[in-house]
Amino acid sequence: MKLIRALILLAPLAAHAATTIDSIKPNAYGANIGWVNLRGNVTNGAVIGEYICSGFIYSANCGWINIGGGAPANGIRYQNNSATDFGVNTQDYTANGIVCEAKLRGFAYGANIGWVNFEATGNPRVDLSNGKLRGFAYGANVGWINLGELDVNVNVATTSIAPGADTDSDTIPDAWERDKVGNLALLTATGDRDGDGEPDTEEYAADTNPSDQADRLRVTALVPPRQLVMAGPFVTDVTWTSKATRKYSIEISPDLIAAFAPALTNLAPGSGATTLKQFTDIFALKRFYRVRAKLPLAP
Repeated sequence: MKLIRALILLAPLAAHAATTIDSIKPNAYGANIGWVNLRGNVTNGAVIGEYICSGFIYSANCGWINIGGGAPANGIRYQNNSATDFGVNTQDYTANGIVCEAKLRGFAYGANIGWVNFEATGNPRVDLSNGKLRGFAYGANVGWINLGELDVNVNVATTSIAPGADTDSDTIPDAWERDKVGNLALLTATGDRDGDGEPDTEEYAADTNPSDQADRLRVTALVPPRQLVMAGPFVTDVTWTSKATRKYSIEISPDLIAAFAPALTNLAPGSGATTLKQFTDIFALKRFYRVRAKLPLAP
């Protein structure tokens, strides 16, 4: 990654979305600079997004630190190669069936302290199961800033992970559209670009490829309720296609007339292309199952 040599620092009052950082646990800590408040002045505080971070964090000893302007040149992520295109990206989502994480990578800038690097050695990241930030960021002039020891937390009760701008008002964030199809014209609020029966909006919800009929959220295997041991509880196995960027719920309806009700929620995906969950169930002659996806930490 190229180090940026020059910068015109945006003023703290530039237009940004309200912070996504929780008010109860907003502080990181640096041994050389003391407390760093990621909520800033709230209106312009840090926003942890699906593709990028933006806004300002504040240190009483260092002043404002800009983590990104919110408008990367390519419309997806900051390239960190110029004074007008720098910031911290949310990227490289990983999952292991228990915890999902997204790495925070790139550069922040403070007029009084210079560059702060979010890089692999400190491994700054956000835990998508609970919103907690982990790892360290590093500034050559201030040393390590600990993001995780004090449980800096994304506010899971409100805005959580920010999807990002939707300038064409089709309920699909611009960055996702550009990332998947290269522009904002091909996907729409009512369309189904690949004709697989999943609307473009549902492809976003599941983070599946809207140009690939084979890539869609679906149940691939179901083992109906049965007892594994004599007199034991009934259990069901459901397997579905999954993405590291999403969380899931399993819902059940007894007859397709009654509404589906959640059986398991906030499920982390597995590390592969599919996820299997076994759960306690009841025996019934008729029973219907479905899996739904959502953005991690979303209400």
